[in-house]
Amino acid sequence: MSLDTEWFWAFLAAFVRASGVALVAPVFGSRLVPAPIRVGLSAVLALALAPLIQPYTGAPPTEWVPLMVRLVGEAVIGLALGYGVSMIIGAAVMAGEVLDTMMGFNLMQVLNPVSSFPTTLLAQFHYMLAMTLFALVNGHYWLLLALARSFETQAGLGNLSAWSDASLATATQLGGEVLLLCVQIAAPAGGVLLVVDAAMAAVSRAVPQIPVWLIGMPAKIAVGVIALGASLPALVGVSTRMTDLSVRYLENILRLLGV
Repeated sequence: MSLDTEWFWAFLAAFVRASGVALVAPVFGSRLVPAPIRVGLSAVLALALAPLIQPYTGAPPTEWVPLMVRLVGEAVIGLALGYGVSMIIGAAVMAGEVLDTMMGFNLMQVLNPVSSFPTTLLAQFHYMLAMTLFALVNGHYWLLLALARSFETQAGLGNLSAWSDASLATATQLGGEVLLLCVQIAAPAGGVLLVVDAAMAAVSRAVPQIPVWLIGMPAKIAVGVIALGASLPALVGVSTRMTDLSVRYLENILRLLGV
C-alpha cells in the first residue's frame, strides 16, 4: 500500500509539473492544441516519469497545507520551464512587429490561430516559422529532457528567497538575450528598409514637389518583401542559436533546482 501511495504521489507531481509545461511551452502549449489533448499529453508524460522519479519524490505530505504548497511548487517549476522557452520563441514575434511597423503593415491586424488574439502579418509569419524551425531542430526534445531531469532532486523550490534572487538574475539575462535575438532576426530586412527610408527622405528634401511618400510606400513594401525573402536562409542559423539559448535557459533552471 505504501508503494502504491508513493507511486500515485510521483504520478501526481509529474502530472502537475508537466501540465505547467504543456500550458505555456511552444508546440505543446499552442492554442491549436485542444485542452483535452494537452491534459492527455501531461498524463502520458506523468505515467512514463512516475516509476523513474519515485525515489526523488518520496512519500507524499500527510497534511493538506504542505501537500497544496508542494503541488503549487510543481506547477511553478513547470511554468518556469515552459514560459522561458516561449519567450525565446517570442523574439521572432517581436522582430516581425518591428518589420511590420517599418513596412506599414502594423495597421493590418489578423487573427493569430495559435494565440487567438490579433497580431500583425509578419509577426504571425515569423512566429509560425520559428515554431517550425524549433521543432525541426528538436527543441521540443530538449524541453522534455529538461522536464524529466528536473525531478532528479528532492529540493523542489528550496529556499524561496534564494530562488527568487537567482530567478530574477536568470530572467534579466534571458530578457537581454531575447532582445539581441530579436535584433538579429529583424536586422537584414530592417537595414534595407532603413536605407530605403533614407533615400526617400533625401528625394523628398531635394525635390519637394514629388509626393515621395505616396509613390515610395509601394516600393518600400516591395523592397521589404524581397529583403525578407532573401534573409530567410539566415533564419536557419538563427533558429540554431534560438535552440542553444533555450538549452542554456533550461540548464540554468535545472541548476537553480539543484540538479
